[in-house]
Amino acid sequence: MPDLDALFKPRNIAIIGASNRPLTIGHRIMTNLNRYGFKGQVFPVNPKGEPILDIPSHKSILDIGPDVDLAHIIVRNNLVAQTLEDCATKGIKVAIVNTSGFKETGPEGAELERELVAIGKRTGLRLFGPNCQGVMNSDPQVSLYSNFTFAEMIPGHVSMVAQGGGVAEVINNYFGMNRVGQRMYASNGNACDISVPEIIEYYGQDEQTHVIVLHAESFPDPREFLERVAPVAEKKPVLALKSGITAEGARAVSSHTGGLMEADTVTDVLFDKCGVLRFASLLELCETAQAFATQNVPKGKRVGMVTNAGSPAIIVTDEAVKAGLEVPDLSPTSKAFLQDKLQSIASISNPIDMMATAAGIEYRASLDTLVGDPGIDSIVVCFMTPFFVDTLQIAEAIEQVAASAEKTLIAVAMTNPDEKPEWQETVERVRQAGVPVYYFPESAARVLVHMNRYRKLRDRPRLKPVEIQVEVDRANRLLKEAKPGLEGFLTPRDASALLTIYGIPLVREKRSENWDGLKTTAAELGYPVVLKAEAPSLIHKTDAGAVILNINDESELKNAYDGLNKKVGNRPELAFLLQAQLDPGLEIIIGGSRAPGLGAMVMFGLGGIHVEVLKDVMFKLGPLNRSEALEMLEGIQASALLDGVRGQPGIDKMSVADIMLRISELLENHPEIVELDLNPVMAYPAGKQVAVVDFRIKIHQSESGG
Repeated sequence: MPDLDALFKPRNIAIIGASNRPLTIGHRIMTNLNRYGFKGQVFPVNPKGEPILDIPSHKSILDIGPDVDLAHIIVRNNLVAQTLEDCATKGIKVAIVNTSGFKETGPEGAELERELVAIGKRTGLRLFGPNCQGVMNSDPQVSLYSNFTFAEMIPGHVSMVAQGGGVAEVINNYFGMNRVGQRMYASNGNACDISVPEIIEYYGQDEQTHVIVLHAESFPDPREFLERVAPVAEKKPVLALKSGITAEGARAVSSHTGGLMEADTVTDVLFDKCGVLRFASLLELCETAQAFATQNVPKGKRVGMVTNAGSPAIIVTDEAVKAGLEVPDLSPTSKAFLQDKLQSIASISNPIDMMATAAGIEYRASLDTLVGDPGIDSIVVCFMTPFFVDTLQIAEAIEQVAASAEKTLIAVAMTNPDEKPEWQETVERVRQAGVPVYYFPESAARVLVHMNRYRKLRDRPRLKPVEIQVEVDRANRLLKEAKPGLEGFLTPRDASALLTIYGIPLVREKRSENWDGLKTTAAELGYPVVLKAEAPSLIHKTDAGAVILNINDESELKNAYDGLNKKVGNRPELAFLLQAQLDPGLEIIIGGSRAPGLGAMVMFGLGGIHVEVLKDVMFKLGPLNRSEALEMLEGIQASALLDGVRGQPGIDKMSVADIMLRISELLENHPEIVELDLNPVMAYPAGKQVAVVDFRIKIHQSESGG
């Protein structure tokens, strides 16, 4: 576990580059530390030795008498290295390098940054930054605002780490404007030493951190992220937004699997494996963090609503149901209770619409009913602030229910708090009760959707990867002796042999180089058959017109053979493959590729000739367990097709999952395989064997011996 107490809980701080000039970083950090009442001692360091904000300063860090935990460095980039040497001599534990002009500026800056890293490793001095803002910790025992920004620090339970300082301040200001309390904050810029995953792991140890917010621009070490962050996400929500596109996603690819990898697929599989909740919208991330900070995770997807205006609740209902949540009817007991407590004009169903005249006593009765109804998991309370209603009584009702309710409770306040002081007080009292308040009904619905996304991530089975018993040594020998063809693809014969070793069910087939062999093979397989031309240059056989289906007799086979010879017969190493014609089934694709720095990914989706048009696929990071494999089947947009539609039976999902597990094992055992396609795979109802019709396997030739 990382020990970052010197960074987030320092006993004292040296500001190297402190200044009395207001428009400087050194002045701002001093001002913030003073404003928020840092509990430790501050040592300004300035070459002139003049007092800074009436605090005596030192000309050098070496002139300070007491031990120092943390130093801010705000000097020119070419002076930072020597300053770090002085900090190490002084015995400082952590240095925050605010100075910019390092790897973000190009090769010369990158060389300067490498020098900083070398000093840190040699001396044991930990580095935060460079090109960074700093840290904050609202713990009243520390009260640390060791940062040069202006956002208000409000004590609370959200801890944030962000690579981008600009995005960090957008989040910071949102929390401040909406009175969302933060616990700890870190914006570490280039992160040359202390890493984002290390900070998240540190937050994971803090009991007062209820939710972690992450803004990421890159993953220098994805494996470190996985190993440090996954255990944290099992205990508390980690909400993330990733900006930027990886260079690996833009590389040229020649397989279906490679072509189906979007630019940010690696981020998706990494976050999924860790259990990190990914967001595309910064606003939705902030709104959801606001709820996680003070509310329990919903135990299920059933939403109850109470409102004094019907239309906002309808909007919440539409958004929630559209995203897979439920708005069930109330129990008979709940309805009977409300019948006695509410006005006759009230709508006693879900949502409970009490009309605009509803007072605090009616809100209390309705909320108590939803809390007690076993068919409700989370509650949205909507309220307007009519001039003819004592809205403070509504706030009091919400306060009383929130004090003991274990169910998730969030609010929608349709009001202008600036219009009347009591309306502002109403909203503030609800917030202070720990109930997040949103202006738009859609926001409340989306927050519940995201909270339920996290619940499913957190509660998914933690099974061990399935180990398939195969002859790995035999497969290794095959790959070592293989002679890959164009672009590193194994020959069909070698690929077929490798898949057979791993128990992948291939369609019955046999190769021949001449007509006599094909005629004999067709008699053995039995008509109808499929004829394919094979050559190292025929990677996409369908595109080249090298596949002929539904050949029903010897005459049709001869015509097909002659036609293919005429079309592709001039290709070197040409051979012909005859396969048994399969019955119609659901065409799917199973594939594999490599995530840089992480390892093998497995892909599943709808297959056939339209796969790259529809792109209805899902990736997961291997090695897979059975639960993950089945989750992939449920994760594609057309998952309903797998269950059967219009009277057609569904496919045997367990058999498909078994193939995915075998492919996962194949990729784990043989890292030289960089891309793999099984497409199409014909899937059938239970009782009929799934069969792979076509396949391609690409390897690193330099590692294969070919």
